Amino acid sequence: MKRVLQCAAWLLLLVAAPNVHAQLQVGDDLTMRMNGILTGGYSAGYGTTVQSNHAVDFGGSAQLSGDYYNSNFLNFTATPYYNRSTSDSTFQSLTDATGIDSNVNLFTGSKTPGFVSFNYTRNSTGNFGLIGSPNFTTIGSGWSFATGWSLLFPNKPTLSFSYSQGDGSGNVFGTNETSSASTRTLNVRSSYRYAGWNLNAYYQYLKFDSQIPLFLSGESNTDISATTSNTVGATAYHSLPWNGSVALSFSHSNYSGDYSSSLSDYKSSADYSTNIETANLSFHPTQKLTLYATENYTDNLNGYLYQSILNTSGGLPLSQEDSSAKSFTTTGGASYNFTHDLFGQMQVTYYQQSYFGNTYDGSYLSATVGYNKRILNTFSVSASLIESTNEFTNNSVGFIGNLNGFHAFGDWLVSGNLSYAQNVQTELVTYTTSYYNYSGNVHRRLGRGKQITFAYNGTHSGLNQDKDSYSYSNGFSASLALRRLTFGANYVDSKGLSILTSTGIQPLPPTPGLPPLGQIAYNGHSYGANVGITPIARMSLTASYTNAMSYTNANDLESKNRTKIFYTQLQYRLRRVNLFAGYTRFFQGISGAGTPPGNDYSYFVGVSRWFNVF
Repeated sequence: MKRVLQCAAWLLLLVAAPNVHAQLQVGDDLTMRMNGILTGGYSAGYGTTVQSNHAVDFGGSAQLSGDYYNSNFLNFTATPYYNRSTSDSTFQSLTDATGIDSNVNLFTGSKTPGFVSFNYTRNSTGNFGLIGSPNFTTIGSGWSFATGWSLLFPNKPTLSFSYSQGDGSGNVFGTNETSSASTRTLNVRSSYRYAGWNLNAYYQYLKFDSQIPLFLSGESNTDISATTSNTVGATAYHSLPWNGSVALSFSHSNYSGDYSSSLSDYKSSADYSTNIETANLSFHPTQKLTLYATENYTDNLNGYLYQSILNTSGGLPLSQEDSSAKSFTTTGGASYNFTHDLFGQMQVTYYQQSYFGNTYDGSYLSATVGYNKRILNTFSVSASLIESTNEFTNNSVGFIGNLNGFHAFGDWLVSGNLSYAQNVQTELVTYTTSYYNYSGNVHRRLGRGKQITFAYNGTHSGLNQDKDSYSYSNGFSASLALRRLTFGANYVDSKGLSILTSTGIQPLPPTPGLPPLGQIAYNGHSYGANVGITPIARMSLTASYTNAMSYTNANDLESKNRTKIFYTQLQYRLRRVNLFAGYTRFFQGISGAGTPPGNDYSYFVGVSRWFNVF
């Protein structure tokens, strides 16, 4: 009874407390402002991963900002939050997340600006990637720290550096699987203008350690990796006559990594360096004519392709191939605008590559024509033909076509795009890719603040030399907005090959040879809907539902995965007070993890109050 009275007193304080409009002045130079939200109410939960519970909870968030002397000399922000558990909050958490985001800026706008930031979160909701559907949900904690400083004196070389580090870990909901990652990054950059040249130099250090569950790879253990990379590079740019320019770049990088398994004696390592050099030359002697030439060289094509996968997937692949590979290409071409809407382009490329123990050289010629003016007041088109020859395939012809459309049928606006390509060169000259992409959109305004939209898009791609490399995805969405009603629905379907990275499984890029092991076949689809209703002023009711199903297959072991989320909230706003009630049902099952699925329910009834503290 005593606790109930205490809680009632707190709720009364939330509703009745007066609001203060001011800022806090400390001494002559320090100024601070602070506002926040306090919440309180009754919550309950039960399910397979949590014990049945109910309690009166309190939470909130605050935003503290200020400056010292003036805002350019030193300014800062700090946003702490405690027990914020609404899934549609700015903290994007289904759990009772607690943490802080903070940032300090020094000497903004001066010749020596700097910054420091720190972030911490506990019991927050995260993601473990899954293609074509909502990601697996994880629950974990993490922190990050970053600092940087710059020297920007006029007529002197600039110098900027930044350092960041962070650690995090999370448990995949409904399993016993845990992933963790630790990063350390150092960046140093400098720029200078000398004798008409814009010169830039940079250095980057990256250390990345991770532990990744392999249940989607048909294994029950954890992959442990520790990798380090160093990259140094320089670029130069200079203007030339005929409205021309020349751009040069060079980079040297080395990479080393150690990999092991938690439940076996498997160990491997990778250690290689890569040099990349590029040169670009262009002239515009007339408004209609452009001439250009490019040259590219890398002494480790394997490292270059691996780096492209790293940049695309946002995580480190678990399998690498160490093989010698080199590439040299040079291209020359011209483009010409025959009229305001009609243009053409032609280029020739010579290449020489060595990989997989063989050397290839040859050339290919491409011609492009495009027409930007709408045909039949609807369509614009462009098309390219590519004729290639080498010692491996002799002559072959490729094609790229694009069709864009837009037209108004009364109040309906209809637009679409179709792209098709056949036998397009990849980074490896003996492999070509084909694809077609399409999209469509139908939109109509129904009056002030009212509209309806339908959208559809899809993509199909793969290597012509490997029929198993093809993948596709299709998506549909619809939305309706009326004065007191909003509605949305979506559907996504996808299938293809992927690789396991530190951020989950990611699509396998259309590049042959990398990685040769660890491929995961995926097939999944998801659908969902959301609705929002405003029956009376200041009252809103929202609800959303998502159902995602997927299948992954690796090493002939299949995992069937399913995630379902239903969330609804009723909210009534009375000046600075919000009365709200919410309900969440969350289900996630992953058969490859070998554990029963998680199925949890929770609801909350409470009040929140916005305060302007000072």
